Amino acid sequence: MKTVLLPVKDFKEAKRRLAPALSPEARAGLARAMLADVLDALSAASEPSRIVVYTASESVARVVRPFGFEIVWEDAVDGHSAAVNTMLPKLSSHSERVLVIASDLPHLSAAEIDRALTVACPAVAIMPSRDRTGTNGIVVTPPAAITVDYGQGSFRRHLNNAASAGVTPMVLEMAGVAFDIDTPEDLRLFIEDPRMESETWRFWKSTR
Repeated sequence: MKTVLLPVKDFKEAKRRLAPALSPEARAGLARAMLADVLDALSAASEPSRIVVYTASESVARVVRPFGFEIVWEDAVDGHSAAVNTMLPKLSSHSERVLVIASDLPHLSAAEIDRALTVACPAVAIMPSRDRTGTNGIVVTPPAAITVDYGQGSFRRHLNNAASAGVTPMVLEMAGVAFDIDTPEDLRLFIEDPRMESETWRFWKSTR
């Protein structure tokens, strides 16, 4: 079984680094639109056997339900790292490969998801953000394991964590995975080079 794990926080709590550029309502709307784009890409991918959305938010669940993906409820909201560290061992025990993917990737494609689930990866692959400081995706091929620690500088930490676990990590770079929107600069870059058919772009145009 090839499994995708998609942890998603409540839209009202998302994208706080965009506060200098967007109102709380706009940040929530942007987070919702980017999630819809990721769900669209997942629904078009052919390789996933199981797609699990891990959330404590009913508003997130309402966006997910039309896609028919599995929703697992997060009992305690302790952050992105805690969510992945809770679910990854559980999913790995029943999977030949697990892809953990971020929910804020407006350029993500089905082909990239399929590649992540089929690329030769004997242990762990780390998928960096555009600036190679953050981590937007992780591929784990059990019995390999990794403890995640997201946030600024997480790409380097994840490489080190994998090495500490006794596995040689692979760096897997894909343009759609690398492009997240966390900061006003990220938003500016997306506006300059949008994915025209995306929900993210449609949302942004609706606010202008």
